[in-house]
Amino acid sequence: MVLPGKLNMLRSKPREKTPAPSVWPGWRRHLLPIAALWVAALAAYSNSFRAELVFDSQRAILADTRIQAATAQNLHEIWKEDYWAGTGSSALYRPFSTLTYLFNYAILGDGPQPAGYHWVNLAIHAANVALVYWLGLLLFRERLPAFAFAAIWALHPVLTESVTNIAGRPDLLGGFGVLAGFLCYVRAGQTSGRQRAAWLAALAAGAAVGVFSKESGAVLPGVMILFDVTFPRKNSWAFRVPAYLAAAAPIALFLAMRARVLAQVSSMVISFCDNPLLGADFWTARITAIRVLAKYLWLFFWPAQLSADYSYNQVPLFGWKLTGGEDLQAVFAVLLWIVIAALAIGAFRRAKPAFFGIAFFLGTLAPTSNLLLRIGSIMAERFLYLPSIGLAGCLVWMAQAAIRRWKPAPTAVAAVLGVACLALGARTYARNFDWQNERSLWTAAVQAAPASQKAHGNLAGLFLNDPHPDFPAATHEVEQALAIVAGLPDNRSVTSIYANAGMCYRLTGDLPKALAVLLRGRQVDEAWNQAFQERNRLDGKSVSAVGTPRLYLDLGRVYLSLGQPGKALEALLAGRLIHPEPDFFELIAQAYHALAKRDLEVTTLFEGVVADNGQSHLASLIVDFYRETAPQSCALANGSLNLNCPEVHVRVCTAARNVVKMYQQMRDPDSAANVSQGAVRSLGCPAQMFP
Repeated sequence: MVLPGKLNMLRSKPREKTPAPSVWPGWRRHLLPIAALWVAALAAYSNSFRAELVFDSQRAILADTRIQAATAQNLHEIWKEDYWAGTGSSALYRPFSTLTYLFNYAILGDGPQPAGYHWVNLAIHAANVALVYWLGLLLFRERLPAFAFAAIWALHPVLTESVTNIAGRPDLLGGFGVLAGFLCYVRAGQTSGRQRAAWLAALAAGAAVGVFSKESGAVLPGVMILFDVTFPRKNSWAFRVPAYLAAAAPIALFLAMRARVLAQVSSMVISFCDNPLLGADFWTARITAIRVLAKYLWLFFWPAQLSADYSYNQVPLFGWKLTGGEDLQAVFAVLLWIVIAALAIGAFRRAKPAFFGIAFFLGTLAPTSNLLLRIGSIMAERFLYLPSIGLAGCLVWMAQAAIRRWKPAPTAVAAVLGVACLALGARTYARNFDWQNERSLWTAAVQAAPASQKAHGNLAGLFLNDPHPDFPAATHEVEQALAIVAGLPDNRSVTSIYANAGMCYRLTGDLPKALAVLLRGRQVDEAWNQAFQERNRLDGKSVSAVGTPRLYLDLGRVYLSLGQPGKALEALLAGRLIHPEPDFFELIAQAYHALAKRDLEVTTLFEGVVADNGQSHLASLIVDFYRETAPQSCALANGSLNLNCPEVHVRVCTAARNVVKMYQQMRDPDSAANVSQGAVRSLGCPAQMFP
């Protein structure tokens, strides 16, 4: 898509005394290019609205009860709890992003239907496209370069993880806050009086939106400083102080609120398989991180292979022996960035847009680059949403330089720009198909990142949990995943792979193999729990056990199938302390049955009903138990359980006491209190049973 007009605008002079006009006059003449950009973006993402809730979107939308009703209580909880409240520990605090999910779910009435969320995502992206266009006017001072700049960024397929993936909304909102806040800062420097005060207020609002949507929104002051250093203005630094304070105040408030919220939740332990840099020494980690920066450059300039995951061992650690291709790539990456740094220094005087683009890329990527601090992922395409703006700017500047030197015909310039936009839009359109559902997403990830254990493990889980399981395909994927993590110590491996493998081998009848991988998985799970407990102990927090319940369920099933109910009971009781799912109570009852402990069998079934009153299946098993063991007792009345029968009442109260003890052992006092109060008030159990 090419903007009509004089194409020789791309030949604008490279050096100017100021980065932009004192005002942005004639805003109406920019409506057409912005509208054209929006139409192009809509076309590129037109097939994204059918994409399901995939990846973290299910967790963000379906598992978060805070967004399901627009109540004062939910609003309060969104601000006082972390991003993944109720679904696991994290170090993330993004209340504004969660508020937009509530807007979709409860106010717009989208509920679990994904289309509305996709429209909001695209609308935020469209707003950002307009902001990038205005940034282009600042850098290049002409409409056509600004249009090319915004078009390349708007249509680039590396952004699909942020736009098409609903859970990418924090990236969109964080980017909006930084871009809007920065442009408001520039406008504030060009005005005075009440107008300046209004733009400073808008700057503060942009900073707040950015940082309360995603932590990386805190880069805004850095972008402001970069602009001031790159494009010196007549305004004194003292004149700019109020603007810096306007940007810093929301960030300071965010940091204070985040610290308070995270102090009340369990501390997160990052998995080595999610970010192998956590297990590397200083220089190994930094050289590997520099190689990742080079990989980001490659993805931007050649986005043929894109993946939703780059976990272990898709990006191997630098090995220092220089015997493998990855090590040589790392050396080349270091040399490449030395050259780029030298070019950037040289561009500071002669090619300021290029310098600004390189510095913008590195500066906005710094929080997630693993160079300054190590985060939860070694590499992710969503990290490029904002930084890729800098790369797009460098690309446009290089195109301008080539045009000034070679002086091609305007039609040739238009053709190149049109082909580039068409290619980027087509790749984005094709990439959206990968995000249509979980199966397509992880199939594409396995192809693009064949050394990622998570990609193979997640695809295996999909094959296993399908209504019509594909066991040969699942077996292939779990064995690929197991091969990737083979040799890792327990405290660096990942439990889910062994859980999937154990389930796969159990369902295909290979019980000895299932038992072997499940036992190894339990060792990994226990090592993970130990690390979690230790981290929280050091932080002064007392937390319950964590782990993978389904691994213990399958371990119990395998032991029962092998005729070892004692070992099954031990594994199931351990797993139930992680999360008391109904299947645990049923399988524990089966283990007691095999051990001829019928009293404990029926008591366990009662425990399951007390823990989750909606478990009609467990209640029917209790009825079957009494039909078999005491058909003439008062336990049954008209084929149903008789709660007024003394035998049943004693069983219920005993089960309630056991469940209270279970929750106390899990360090869940709220659940323990709810069960004990319900047992006394609703079931009439003696209060002295619940000290």
